[in-house]
Amino acid sequence: MVTGVTALLLLLVLLLALARRGWGAQGTQTRGTLPPGPTPLPLLGNLLQLESGRLDGALMELSGHWGPVFTVRLGRRPAVVLCGYSALRDALVLQADAFSGRRAMAVFQRFTSGNGIVFSNGPRWWTLRNFALGALKEFGLGTRTIEERILEEAACLLGKFQATIGAPFDPRRLLDNAVSNLYIICSVVFGNRYGYEDPEFLRLLDLFHDNFRIMSSRWGEMYNIFPSLLDWLPGPHHRIFRNFTELRVFISEQIKRHQQTRQPGEPRNFIDCFLDQMSKEQEDPESHFQEETLVMTTHNLFFRGTETTSTTLRYGLLILLKYPEVAAKVQAELDAVVGRTRTPRLEDHERLPYTNAVLHEIQHFISVLPLGLPRALTQDTHLHGYFLPKGTFVIPLLISSHRDPTQFKDPECFNPTNFLDNKGKFQSNDAFMPFAPGKRMCLGAGLARSEIFLFFTAILQRFCLLPVGSRADINLTPQCTGLGNIPPAFQLRLVGR
Repeated sequence: MVTGVTALLLLLVLLLALARRGWGAQGTQTRGTLPPGPTPLPLLGNLLQLESGRLDGALMELSGHWGPVFTVRLGRRPAVVLCGYSALRDALVLQADAFSGRRAMAVFQRFTSGNGIVFSNGPRWWTLRNFALGALKEFGLGTRTIEERILEEAACLLGKFQATIGAPFDPRRLLDNAVSNLYIICSVVFGNRYGYEDPEFLRLLDLFHDNFRIMSSRWGEMYNIFPSLLDWLPGPHHRIFRNFTELRVFISEQIKRHQQTRQPGEPRNFIDCFLDQMSKEQEDPESHFQEETLVMTTHNLFFRGTETTSTTLRYGLLILLKYPEVAAKVQAELDAVVGRTRTPRLEDHERLPYTNAVLHEIQHFISVLPLGLPRALTQDTHLHGYFLPKGTFVIPLLISSHRDPTQFKDPECFNPTNFLDNKGKFQSNDAFMPFAPGKRMCLGAGLARSEIFLFFTAILQRFCLLPVGSRADINLTPQCTGLGNIPPAFQLRLVGR
């Protein structure tokens, strides 16, 4: 049922559209070339069939009637939806090149203009991605060095947690700070670490969190469908762009400091590497290495690496509050395999099958980016008997792989046995897609896996998690669902083990 703000927006859109364009207006791409789907209304498309705030669930319900590959219209734009493990694998993995294009999202397009790694395409994307992978590896990503950094940051986080013993607190800011300090933006991109009370850094974290939350709300969803209308309608979506402006200023100031202090040919971090490459290609009019590209790439690395990992950790703590028997079993395994006198390390990973299964199940259950990021076909192709022309807008519904009953024993409920075999050994699953498969897999997927494992095991080795109030009242339903699945705000109490 469509209610409240969404109904008002849809009514305004319809009235404006009818007044200006008439009932017969259609998009530029003909439906005849795309898979079938529900019948759209003029200009509104299928919005009345796609309940705002639960777009992922509505699309999976439509798939039950139209199959794993079908077309919906978001306003006037046709989009092909890939639903279920088989369709996602056949497209993103088996035809990885064809599905490697990125479709613009209006909320990001206004800020990035297609610049940076995440929303660029073609030679620019390929060049920036390869450069970033090489530079990040040079500064420790994927090596033992990064494990040491995670463990150092985990120790700082545990110290902050220890200071809260017995008192209720919201873990969001501490987790944000730990992940972002550790992650690329500080230790690898900026080359420095911020204190947990640094007001400038706390402001930066709040800006990213606020944007992720608004973009995952109804307002963010509607902006991506009707940007020209929402540009002049009041609402919290305007705060996204004020936040973006403040973030741009912060990043630009960091770049300026690096320009003033760097030694050419002796890079200290990612920004220095990028500035060196800019100098090398300054005479090349076709160069992809420009200062604006550096600003956007830095923003992309931070946003993708910090918000999704921090959200996963926060949601995971909430889930373990709800299911204390799961947390207790993880702690028992940690005690038996690692003990309590040394910190868990990545080399313990394979000897902790239940813990590994729980961490995978957390990511499987929450599906932090339920719709993935939109794709655009780079060439004409065929999928499941349908012809899809170059440029087709594609929604890879990642959560549908996680909810696929042909791939998981208990897809709708939190159940670590989804990743355990009959002998209790860890069992991987190709349908597990938190980082999106194929050519557009998240750059920091390996680092995120390491962070999630090391932070969670460090916390559970040291503390027991206690709810504030009744466990029965803990609601795991996302606070909002859109770009991301955002957990409801909560507090917890810690006691030492």
